[in-house]
Amino acid sequence: MVRRYTASSRVADCVFRRTPISPTSRTLSLNATRLVGGLVLIAVLLCGAFGTVFFRQSLKWDSVHLSSQRLDDTVYLPPKLALRAGSLGYGSFWGDMMFIRTHAYFLRHMYGDRIMRWLDPYVDAVVALDPENPEIYYWASIVVRYGQVIDEQVIERSNRFAEEGVLRFPDDPRLYAHLGFNKYFELRPLHFDRERALQEQIGAATGEERTVLLQRLAEERAQRYQLEREALEDYTLAAMLPNSGIDPLFLVTLYVKQDDLSAATQLISQLYGGATSADRFQLLHKLELLGEGELAGDLRAQDQAHAASMPYVPEGLYPLLGHRSELTVPLTWNTAGSAIDQATEALRSREQNEGGTL
Repeated sequence: MVRRYTASSRVADCVFRRTPISPTSRTLSLNATRLVGGLVLIAVLLCGAFGTVFFRQSLKWDSVHLSSQRLDDTVYLPPKLALRAGSLGYGSFWGDMMFIRTHAYFLRHMYGDRIMRWLDPYVDAVVALDPENPEIYYWASIVVRYGQVIDEQVIERSNRFAEEGVLRFPDDPRLYAHLGFNKYFELRPLHFDRERALQEQIGAATGEERTVLLQRLAEERAQRYQLEREALEDYTLAAMLPNSGIDPLFLVTLYVKQDDLSAATQLISQLYGGATSADRFQLLHKLELLGEGELAGDLRAQDQAHAASMPYVPEGLYPLLGHRSELTVPLTWNTAGSAIDQATEALRSREQNEGGTL
């Protein structure tokens, strides 16, 4: 019987008989494997680089296309009552979903035409679904100014969202600080510009026209003074609330610029207990510049007494407790009971007197 050798039989013979492979063949095989692996790696890197360049270029083309167009949306938002009824009691969940949609709307127009005419209805819908979300009020009051020409209309929209948040969360210092910033650093310069323009017109006017312009100038200044007072009140409330980020020295400087030195001195006394060590040093220096060296000395003495007698008490709490030598035991521990007995006796004697009179 003649045995025929085929290609498969030869391979099987080499495998099962363990025919040794020459070193030259092994070297050529390893070199070929490395070459193929290197070519594959280079191809992957080239594809990745090409994809990155193409993706960045496509984003650039999209931004150019959006900037040359006016984008507008057809917003289908049901009334607030329908939104609450449709949420089926899951208002917070659907409010978050609407918040995400509002983010998408804002970003699309922020990098497009920057016309966000439907932002207010979106925010109102989020508030209708979940009015207990403090972030929507602060976020809306901030982003409504982005990409806009800052005028009174934009500031009024921003203040509206912040004021709604204050009504719902009166202990959020961010909202008060935002209102103070808008009034003092955004609206106040606009009033200054109007006053300068009116002063220039008054210099060239005569007669009745000058009288009218002077009256308008007085009204404009009264509005600016009122705005400054409201801004200082908002900043002060923000500084007094817990977890406030208002720099006390910045707030005191605002009061000094308004020539309200007595209020600045009182504010330093109120904010000194909760200030940091660096801020305390600056506040004491500000007191000395204001001519209140005696008050600065009292505050330094208070710090020394705190460190000596009650270092374990927080710095903001120590002024309320006072020095331990000032704590005296009452004459009687039953002070409340004695007060009740005296009040009862007085009522009885009055009833007797009224009965005798009748």
